[in-house]
Amino acid sequence: MVASLVPESDSVCDIGTDHAYVALYLVKKGISKRVIAADIKKGPLMQATKNICAYGESLRVETRLSNGFENISKGEANTAVIAGMGGETICEILKNDIGIENFVLQPQSGHCELRAFLLENGYVIKNEKISREGRKMYVAMLVSRGKMESLTLPELEIGPILIKERPPLFNDYVKYRLYEINSIYDKIISSNASERLEEITTIKNLYEDLIK
Repeated sequence: MVASLVPESDSVCDIGTDHAYVALYLVKKGISKRVIAADIKKGPLMQATKNICAYGESLRVETRLSNGFENISKGEANTAVIAGMGGETICEILKNDIGIENFVLQPQSGHCELRAFLLENGYVIKNEKISREGRKMYVAMLVSRGKMESLTLPELEIGPILIKERPPLFNDYVKYRLYEINSIYDKIISSNASERLEEITTIKNLYEDLIK
């Protein structure tokens, strides 16, 4: 899903590459001519290097120790993949944007916070996709520099493109998110923690409205 959102590129930087599977896929499928596989930790980069060598792609995939874009220079990549981390962490990485043209973002949490950051900081969501792996469901988005006029609360929570296009997994995804919010709601009710009750109830209701 992540790779399918990456536009054809001369060079991609894969931030938080882990074992470099996305990086390898991008060059093997001809989506990108070159990939910088970056990670903040040495351990994953060592495994990434082994995988890159095993697939014979050391000329097209380069590993680099980097905290976000810290060790990537402006002009080295025209697309960035930032996947498999919390939305808040993705926001922190984007604060140090080095002039990348396109971003493929896949938050594990903090979806609303990430979309709000994009809205407020001059990014536009061009595409969104849903995937399922076992019992878990994921969303990824293609983002570029631009202007979004506004986003409603449902669009911030679920995604403007997904709500507009209603892809095949849409209802399942909303139910998945509703299950998560119901768990939080039940904990708030049982603990009498009323300070978040109104917020959670509002989100719960909008999820229910989306699948009616």
